[in-house]
Amino acid sequence: GGPGIQMVDESVDRGLELAKWSAAGRERLAESLYAEASLGNPVDVVATANHDHYFAAMDTLLKEEGTDMVLVFFVTAPFTDIDAIAVRIKEAADQSDKPVVVVVETYAKNYALIDKLRAAGLPVFEFAEDGARVLAAMNRYREMRDRPRAELPTLAVDQKAAAGIIGKYEGCGGYLTQSDAFAVLEAYGIAAPRVAEIEGVVEGAVEEAVEGMVDETAKGEAGLAAAAEAGLAAAAEAVGYPCVLKVDASDVVHKSDAGGVVLNITDIDALTSAFDEMSARFAGSNASYLLMEQKEAGTEVIIGAKAAPGLGSLIMFGLGGIFVEVMQDVMVGVAPLSGPEAREMMRGIKSWPVLAGVRGQAGVDLVGLEDLLLRAARLAGDFPQITEMDLNPIFAYAEGAPVAVDVRMRIA
Repeated sequence: GGPGIQMVDESVDRGLELAKWSAAGRERLAESLYAEASLGNPVDVVATANHDHYFAAMDTLLKEEGTDMVLVFFVTAPFTDIDAIAVRIKEAADQSDKPVVVVVETYAKNYALIDKLRAAGLPVFEFAEDGARVLAAMNRYREMRDRPRAELPTLAVDQKAAAGIIGKYEGCGGYLTQSDAFAVLEAYGIAAPRVAEIEGVVEGAVEEAVEGMVDETAKGEAGLAAAAEAGLAAAAEAVGYPCVLKVDASDVVHKSDAGGVVLNITDIDALTSAFDEMSARFAGSNASYLLMEQKEAGTEVIIGAKAAPGLGSLIMFGLGGIFVEVMQDVMVGVAPLSGPEAREMMRGIKSWPVLAGVRGQAGVDLVGLEDLLLRAARLAGDFPQITEMDLNPIFAYAEGAPVAVDVRMRIA
């Protein structure tokens, strides 16, 4: 009884459905087993069941149209002929092309029985949950094998422009600057906010930035301040208000946690104040800074890519922002993706109802989100030298194209 519950729970948790017997099947079970037997799912042949009972139960279930696979839990009770039961389990399994997995609960004296069953070609496990996991994995394999096939979609991308940017970083093993990473996304048609680098504020390169922005005689502390102010004003003019100030440093992964993001900047005074605080916080880190158009918040999604030796690039999809770390609800595919593969990944996360719309809440533009996923997968597939890529968060909306508001991209 206990292991039966464990098998049912594990099976259901992994997406399997419990079969229901036909009236004829249930009648045959009743005729073939002890009166004390339970005829539901799972069938309990009871501890004193003999070899014929095991065979009858398996044979009946394997012949049921609504049954695709059978999991047998075999307890080696000392008052039964376990060798005879093992033979009949094998006979029943051989008469059907449906998968059969056996779990044997026993002790050291009978371990040879497990070896015999395995030698006869039966998959045998020693824990109820393992048997259920195997069946679930076989079902998942069937789904993958039989899933709809489709040609890769035709996407308008500027591969040459992306290659020119990525090529500058090859062999360095480092991250693209934010502005270059966003430029790569733009080349692949992935929507992003307007971005502008803040000139004259990169530590170690201030003197160069000052040239042409202030008079030679104004160099020094006042000149640097003027250069920074001019750089801030120019960047703000390029992206507009409200805007977001971000630090751009390869060693700052979680910008918000490190104080490297300031939102809702509405004028030059707020921008100057935010920049002064941020540049002081990251002084000495050789960080640069950029200004971004502030997009309206939406449902946060993550798309990531990672190089996988032997496979190419893996693509990850799930809810984004902090949820990806807290909930770890993601799906993974191999780049590039076809349309059916992209849709399977989107619908495969447990949080799919959030994207589709649930309890009166509007969902997101699924067509636009699928297009972005396809483009990110195409980018990763076209450039295997991208060892890591994170678009997180992506703001997805009920209407309109989703927007990637942050990106990290590392090149081998």
